[in-house]
Amino acid sequence: MMALCALPGIGPATLRALLERQSARACWDAVRSGTLSLPSGRRRVGGEQERLARWRAGAAGVDPAELLDRARASGIGVHVLGDPSYPAMLVGEPSAPVVCFTAGAGDLEGAGSSHAPTNGQARVAIVGTRSATHYGTEVAADLGAQLSEAGVCVVSGLAAGVDAAAHDGAIASGVTPPLAIVGGGVDVVYPARNRRLWGRLLSVGTVLSEAPPGAAPERWRFPLRNRLVAAVSDLVIVVEAHRTGGAMYTVDAALARGVLVAAVPGSVRSPASDGTNALIADGALVVRDVGDAMALVALVRAGQYGDERRSLARGPQPRRSAAAQSLHVDASPVEASDDDLTARVLAAFDNDATRLETLLARTGLDVGSASLALNRLVASGRVRRRSGAYERTSAD
Repeated sequence: MMALCALPGIGPATLRALLERQSARACWDAVRSGTLSLPSGRRRVGGEQERLARWRAGAAGVDPAELLDRARASGIGVHVLGDPSYPAMLVGEPSAPVVCFTAGAGDLEGAGSSHAPTNGQARVAIVGTRSATHYGTEVAADLGAQLSEAGVCVVSGLAAGVDAAAHDGAIASGVTPPLAIVGGGVDVVYPARNRRLWGRLLSVGTVLSEAPPGAAPERWRFPLRNRLVAAVSDLVIVVEAHRTGGAMYTVDAALARGVLVAAVPGSVRSPASDGTNALIADGALVVRDVGDAMALVALVRAGQYGDERRSLARGPQPRRSAAAQSLHVDASPVEASDDDLTARVLAAFDNDATRLETLLARTGLDVGSASLALNRLVASGRVRRRSGAYERTSAD
């Protein structure tokens, strides 16, 4: 399997189509003998024979077992779809890679885990332009740090700009291991200027790719990478983005999968915010701070946003701020005696502003339950958000 995905120019859809017809061993033997034929839907006009010849040449002298042993000796995890170690978060994704690779100190939940994939850790993708402004990198880093502190896994692509800032913030928090999904091999640092950040992420989190070890980050791989960023996430937050570019591929992939997309508003005079402001104008939800983000995560995890998701390419979403969306959960006053979860959260407050991670530690609640209780308390006027934290109001 690993040897097949290392063939020059083979993409995940072609590999999947080949393996639907025959076993990996039979397919590899056909490549090496020159007897392989491509499925009809994967043929290119006038280029099929040249492509097969390149694969045959690329397979010459390659020992699949040696490739596998070398990867494992380097600490790289090799996960085949259907195996217990295959990442549970990708199970059910229609375009899930038939094989993927991981590196790092993080511990991704495998499909063979006793926990159902839907009950796993909350994941939020933070994406945006490589040419981010100071404002964009500052917001991305703050969101990355505060989401991680709240127990959320921050997902991004380890690219320059917004991606790097989000990962930097998540790593600096030292709480929840981040996940990077990259376009090249997990052992190929790209861009080179992110080498130190890449190393820091490997020391605490996970780098994942469907490209084999050693694969160069070729341009065609990045839109494919972006679909995986969307597929594993509960929420995609676009911090800064131009109207076209990689972040918008992720937006389209998210909307096609019914994954909620939100955007951070930016200056109308900044080209770096053209895309995010356009998303908001089209009805995307607004994220101003970690409180907004956590409210949306809670809604998604509680299944209270399913009826408003979209299964089409980029199109309007309900035009609501995250604060207004949180009121949609339950805008009626909630008394502590009516809701044990709400009572537990309310009792965990300090006299001044209290951060979400503090409330989680004191109550023992998961992120979704605590956020829903907080949303209800905010809706009833008993608690208010304050600079990424929460405080009880005088009305309580």
